[in-house]
Formats: sequence, C-alpha cells, structure tokens
Amino acid sequence: MRSGQLLLLYAGMFSMLMTNSVEGRASWPFPDSHVCTQTSRSNCLFVGMNASPFSSLQPRPKLPEEPEEFDPRELNAFYDWRNDLFFREFDLTGSGSVNFMTARRTYEVWLDDFGTPVVLTVGDPIFYWIDLNGNGTFEEDQGEMWKDAYEDGITGNEEPYNNRDIQDPPGPGPEWSPGPHGGFKQPPCDSRFGC
Repeated sequence: MRSGQLLLLYAGMFSMLMTNSVEGRASWPFPDSHVCTQTSRSNCLFVGMNASPFSSLQPRPKLPEEPEEFDPRELNAFYDWRNDLFFREFDLTGSGSVNFMTARRTYEVWLDDFGTPVVLTVGDPIFYWIDLNGNGTFEEDQGEMWKDAYEDGITGNEEPYNNRDIQDPPGPGPEWSPGPHGGFKQPPCDSRFGC
C-alpha cells in the first residue's frame, strides 16, 4: 500500500470511527472486501487510531477577529509612514494594556483641512499580534506575531511570522580583489585606431 493510499485510508477511517463512536461502540467501518483483510483489521485499526501524521505539530492559537472601527476596546490607531502601514491596538481582556494589534497596508494617505492624516487601507490586516502569555509585549519567538499573506481576514491560512532571515547580521559580502589598474582592463589594441 502506498503512503498516499494509507493517508487516504487513515482520513476516511478516522472520520468513520468518529461517527461510530457517537453510538458508544467502536466498530470497523469497512466491509470485509476492503483494503484490510479480516486478519489484519486490528493492525489497521492501530495505525488509524495511534499514528497521527501531524502529532509533532503544536496546536496553533485561534486568532481573534479584529473588532469593528470605533469599538471601545480599541486603545490606539496610528499610521506609520516609514512602513506604509496602519496599526490598531486593542485591549481584548479589559486589563488596560494592549494585548492585540493589527496592521494593514495602505494605498492612499493625505492630510485633511485640519492637518489630520486620512488613510485608505486594504480591507483586512496583513499582520496580527496577540499577547498569548500576558506579559505586555509581543514576542515573535513565542508565536505571538502572525502574517496573513492573502489579507482575507481570519480564515485559518495565517502563518506565524518569521523575520529571522532579515535579523541575522550581514555576511562578509562578495569577495573582490582588484587586479592591476584597479581591476580595469584595457580593450585589445586595434592598429586602425592608432594605439
């Protein structure tokens, strides 16, 4: 049996066993003529119940939906012109400190008649921060920063953000050793041009 067939068998068997467990009994969901023979059912059942292909993954926290505009839990909102992002900070627990933050890309910014920035943003955030351990800071290495590359709201496709590749110190750079005349090579001499 190939690994793809085993995963398909595992998924189908798991869903059917879950259905049968509601009835209070664990029964074999497949007929005798299916992939597992009468003598190997216990082995197949063991594989289906105990060998999860995703057992090493940590369960990911459920990100909260971003509250609506003018929600009383919103503590601060600001535009960062250096990153061209619009940030919103929230207190979702009532503790008085920021424990959830979002950032949206912007596509137009201008000043109104009173000098206040007016910001038009993309519909849903690209970044989410949530203070999972309640220490008052957002720590990327603790899984508290998330990126939604599709910018489609909380749909389950958000990923933990990892910026370690841009935080590493710069490498030595390209190696270059200049030759004579500073590395500049003269073109070959052509007698027609009076070398």
